[in-house]
Amino acid sequence: MSTFTETRSESITLRGPSTAQPIIVALDGSALSARALPIGVHLARQRQSPLILVRVAPLDPPPDMFGFAVGDFSRERDFAGAYIERLVQRTHKENPDVQVRGEVLSGGASRGLLEAQAEHSPQLTIITSHGRTGLSRMFRGSVTEDILRGSHSTTLVLWPWSLPDDASLGPDHPSSIRNEPVTLGRTILVPLDGSARTARILPEAFRMARDADGQIILTTVLDLASTTVHRARDLEHAIFRALEDRAQVIRDAGVPTKVDVIVSADVAGSLVTHASSSRADLIAMTTHARGSIGKFVFGSVANRVASRASRPVLFTPPFDGEVSYDALYPDVPASVLNLASLPHDVSHP
Repeated sequence: MSTFTETRSESITLRGPSTAQPIIVALDGSALSARALPIGVHLARQRQSPLILVRVAPLDPPPDMFGFAVGDFSRERDFAGAYIERLVQRTHKENPDVQVRGEVLSGGASRGLLEAQAEHSPQLTIITSHGRTGLSRMFRGSVTEDILRGSHSTTLVLWPWSLPDDASLGPDHPSSIRNEPVTLGRTILVPLDGSARTARILPEAFRMARDADGQIILTTVLDLASTTVHRARDLEHAIFRALEDRAQVIRDAGVPTKVDVIVSADVAGSLVTHASSSRADLIAMTTHARGSIGKFVFGSVANRVASRASRPVLFTPPFDGEVSYDALYPDVPASVLNLASLPHDVSHP
């Protein structure tokens, strides 16, 4: 079982709201993973949320059969703790308005992060793929599916080419967590399939686009290979009208929104291609939801998009009956929550 060790320095003064749901940034000790920090800091400041820096050390307490000396394990834990401590202190020093603390996780990467999400109920977890250690193994094969299947909170997956390049954020010298905003959400592609489950992503996409002064592109990919020409045309028009109705609600709430319907049997490939052609800087979608149109199974689609997209992907799970959506989206209009069929208090603005 993973162990969570807080490494916050006693000299650090935490600021910001203590009751807001936190944002987690997962780190593996590499310069690449640390390049996600400016995005985490920017979002934490923007949302007035606590920031938790998590070092993923994929190690379990070592039984002798593994041939791993206890001393080596302890040194690795100490190194991970010192790394997180330095990042916490630097982040706080350069961003005193952001509440920040650190933790070290032991165990498998996916299991550790899932347990961290369960413990802290974050509004967002930020992960960098293809780092040199730890997380470089996270987004390959079955571990990707573990995260997408098992997570009960929203996860932002970042790619190396989508991150700010700052050599000072290396594993030994994390000397600058830059203050300038690193904005995602100027153009967000949102895949929908007609179901309430895939619409669960809309409050997340709305908030990201609004805060970035961006726009949303609502997109449905239809597999009409076995449908008659007349039926296909009618279905395409009906889906377009349904998307337009949702788009108008989002426009009325203050975020420009477009609508696209694509006919293709390759759902994931079409989404990745459309994101590129529309110059979207973020894909936002729901995981493991089965839609009512064609063979649209989001578990497999989300996994394929995650492995093929050339831009960040924001994943959120379907509706969880135990989640308070008033607390999770206090700044999202009730009309947008209604689009996602999310329960909320009648007094929600």
